[in-house]
Amino acid sequence: MKYKQYIGIILGGLYGLLVRGISGSGNHNTAIHDYYNSYSLSFLWVLPLVISIIPMLFAKKEILTSKWKQFVFPFLSVLLFFIFTLSSGFEDWLCILIIALPFLITAGIVGTALAPLIKKRYSKKLYAIVALPFLLSPLESFIPNTLTTYTVTSKILIEADRQTVWSYLIEVPEIKDSEYQKGFFNYIGVPRPVKSKLEIVNGTTYRIGYFSNRLKLYETLATVDTLNYLEFKIHINESELRDLPTDNLLLKSESFTFENISYTLSKQSPTTTELKLACQYTLSSKMNGYANFWAGSIITDFETRLLKSLKFKIESHSP
Repeated sequence: MKYKQYIGIILGGLYGLLVRGISGSGNHNTAIHDYYNSYSLSFLWVLPLVISIIPMLFAKKEILTSKWKQFVFPFLSVLLFFIFTLSSGFEDWLCILIIALPFLITAGIVGTALAPLIKKRYSKKLYAIVALPFLLSPLESFIPNTLTTYTVTSKILIEADRQTVWSYLIEVPEIKDSEYQKGFFNYIGVPRPVKSKLEIVNGTTYRIGYFSNRLKLYETLATVDTLNYLEFKIHINESELRDLPTDNLLLKSESFTFENISYTLSKQSPTTTELKLACQYTLSSKMNGYANFWAGSIITDFETRLLKSLKFKIESHSP
């Protein structure tokens, strides 16, 4: 039956959705998520391997006799998995972007290298491969994560004295849409900064950072060296996060922790100030290099756009 080969693609996508559902939201809210989570090597590399192979197991005659189908069908199965997880709310576009590279690389390996081997040495024992993520992920959980702290720093020159620049940092006036240039990450789910205010909540003074889409980050002033240095500590547990995959998988995750955010002001001339923004964070995983690539890229983009907005706002209102 010619439709059988397409059913295999659907089964591959549904299998991936099942594993993704078991992997939870990323903040280990049940005991099972100590063993199955989307931050594991098993999820990023073994799961796409199985998703890509399932169509070949289900319709081996139709697929393995065509080199074109051997190459394309693994990608179709992975892409369908992306569609299922997006439509079900397990992932959003930012999450898909982060996992896309290992998933697509694995699909390519299956289509170019493993498919010919499966064709030559096909056996019903290959069906056991569907158990791999369920077996390897718990074993992987016993391997300690690597803990690494990173710092991302961006800077900009502002045509204003330090007193003027300083007055915009602790409480940031509302940044209008016309004062902020959105980028790629904003369009796929990263909220943009709107304003910051000092507010008392339950007896504690917080610097609340307001972001688009109702995200609020609660911060406390850790170090204040007037006109020179300002450091904030982010309190994720007190913050008002969104019930979205980006917040659940990144901000609430035990694998990513904000340590502090700081501003450093340096006088360049009586009317020019260098403003430096730094974000320090800690990653805890078995793939910190890959995780930091995305964390660093997103934070660098965020810092750069915020500094440009502050520069525009300050210089527009400076005498």
